[in-house]
Amino acid sequence: MNNNKAKSVDFLNVLKISGAFMAFLIGSGFATGQEVLQFFVANGLKGVLGIAIILIFFVYLVNTFLKAGKELGLKRNEDVFKHYCGNIAGTFFTWYTMLFIIGIHAIMLSGAGATLNQYYGLPQIVGSGTMAILSMATLLLGLNRIVEFIAGIGPVIVAMTIFIAVAVLLGSPGGVSQGNEIIPGLNLLSASPNWILSGFLYVGLSILGLASFLPAVGTTIDNEKDIPYIAFLGPLFFTCGLALVSLALISQIDEINGQMIPVMTLANSVLPIYGTIFAGIIFLGIYSTATPLMWTVCARFAEDGTRRYRFLVVILTSVGFFGGILLPFDKLVNLIYPTMSYAGIAFLIFVVSKDLRAVMVK
Repeated sequence: MNNNKAKSVDFLNVLKISGAFMAFLIGSGFATGQEVLQFFVANGLKGVLGIAIILIFFVYLVNTFLKAGKELGLKRNEDVFKHYCGNIAGTFFTWYTMLFIIGIHAIMLSGAGATLNQYYGLPQIVGSGTMAILSMATLLLGLNRIVEFIAGIGPVIVAMTIFIAVAVLLGSPGGVSQGNEIIPGLNLLSASPNWILSGFLYVGLSILGLASFLPAVGTTIDNEKDIPYIAFLGPLFFTCGLALVSLALISQIDEINGQMIPVMTLANSVLPIYGTIFAGIIFLGIYSTATPLMWTVCARFAEDGTRRYRFLVVILTSVGFFGGILLPFDKLVNLIYPTMSYAGIAFLIFVVSKDLRAVMVK
């Protein structure tokens, strides 16, 4: 009887890791709406269809990476990339990913500064600096504490963002169709020329970070039965949030066009006081991605808690901070995200190919 209990699904753990997954993906791009704007809204209503592609691949990838961590003990991103790609390509993806994660970390810090600047009028350097300090302090505590800290943030942000999106959509019933007609005539920054490619590029953007983080999380899972539930719930809630935010942004495209933090504009249109609260929520969303992302780089070179690890945390966070204040937030997103997406698609082909070969051998 005790044995059966030990093998039953731990739904508390499922919710915790699903929350960590959502928090990891939210970052400055989703939380601010800038990522959603460039990947989906720029292609109008067709862009929302690309989110179905994302859901399918996220369910598959979360399941694959968590199992790889649990069954094979793959903790470092280098081990993960070499497992799927071999030594030569795996080494390339390891170094490529680490360099771009440092760039994405700069985007996160820039997004934090842009958020506090747009709503509270604080200088960009104040918001970016505060985020750098918070991220650094958490990184120094190690992986387990990082997962604990961010697990509760993801669901809260997705829930609040969905509330904003639904309120906006209910308040402007014809807004989506009107916005869809306006979009082709606007000069919006876009990640790609069509919605299908945008869906795949978004998966490509996310996969390298997920491959660096999820296998390490998988090593902490005691019961493999939890994994399918995590792989379904996390991606489902996240993509529902993506779809609703996309529709809400389309419905208010004339208002949010040119805004660094378009979701903040939506929040203010619902209720000004809600915008004040949501500014802090966006800040937490950026923190929940910036921190574990940087951990994947530091953990490649040193074990948690060592002097070398602490040194890397301080140095690399400082690099991200200075990089984040050099370029405007929206330009950073448009420069780095699509480039990383194409490399991610190449890695996705390696992952799918390896899994298909394994199935054929069986």
